[in-house]
Amino acid sequence: MPLVAADLAADLLAIGPQPTIASAAAAWASAVGSYAADIAPTSATIAAATAALQTALASAFAQPAAATAMEAAFATFGASVGGGMAGFTPTPPAGPVGFATLFTSPIGDASSAALAVATAIDTWLKTGTATLIAPPNTVSTWA
Repeated sequence: MPLVAADLAADLLAIGPQPTIASAAAAWASAVGSYAADIAPTSATIAAATAALQTALASAFAQPAAATAMEAAFATFGASVGGGMAGFTPTPPAGPVGFATLFTSPIGDASSAALAVATAIDTWLKTGTATLIAPPNTVSTWA
């Protein structure tokens, strides 16, 4: 099943407190990688994009204000995912996921927070497109 925000929310919620920044980054990257695994059009670079996301999130989570670095990490993730869509010219998601807005005030309980973050990621990732290289050069929104 392609991109499903509720699945990502469940995986993010399941993470819970982590003992280290590195384990938190690994857990987040794993959740996002699992969520994106069945993206359409298919991407051959999900594993590489997930590994790069893990490294970038570890750096972001080590900062007092992580939102800007998280945006950069996800932008790189989107570009990497698009790069693996063979037969298509990808246009990765544009603009920010919206972490700064999400993190400005408490969201409520953990379930609500996980859903808010997952919905933001899902909405953002689905702005990516892929244009078929061969005629009829159909443009597909990532799903």
